[in-house]
Amino acid sequence: MPKKEYLDFDFDDITFRAIAIHTALPPAIMAWQTDRILGTKFSILPFSFMTTVKNMQSEHTQYYFREEEFGTEWWLLENHGTQNNLMNVKPQPDMLLIGRGGEDETAGADWTEKMKTIPGMTMVYEVNDKEKKKLTWITFLREKKTNEKEDNK
Repeated sequence: MPKKEYLDFDFDDITFRAIAIHTALPPAIMAWQTDRILGTKFSILPFSFMTTVKNMQSEHTQYYFREEEFGTEWWLLENHGTQNNLMNVKPQPDMLLIGRGGEDETAGADWTEKMKTIPGMTMVYEVNDKEKKKLTWITFLREKKTNEKEDNK
C-alpha cells in the first residue's frame, strides 16, 4: 500500500485555513455570493490552478482576493478539476476556500458561519488539521500566482 504524502505545516509560522464548500452553485455564482455575504472582492484569475494529483495534471478554476487590512490572501478553488479532485474525502466538496497569512485566527470560523447563509449551500465546514496536511498542493498557490504575474510582464 503506497504511503500518503503529508505536509508538516508548522501552524505557528503559517496561518493557513481551509473551508470545504458543498453546493450546486457554479463557481462564478459562488464567488459572487461570497462577495455579497462576506464583503470580499473575488476576481477570477486568468489562468487555472494546475497541479498534479495521483500522477495526473489537473486544472481547477480559481478566484483570488487579498484582504489588505489583515494581509490575508484567499483563494476560492473548484475542487473538481479536469482530471482529479484537490481534496478527496467523502462526501466530495465542490469548492474550497483557502486562506493564507494574516493574524485574524477567527476568520475561518466567522466566514464559515456566514457562508452557511448563502442560498444553495448544502454544507460548509472548516477542514480539520489531519485533512489539511494531505493537501500538499496548497504550498504552490502563492508560488504559481507570483510566477504567473512575472510571466505576464
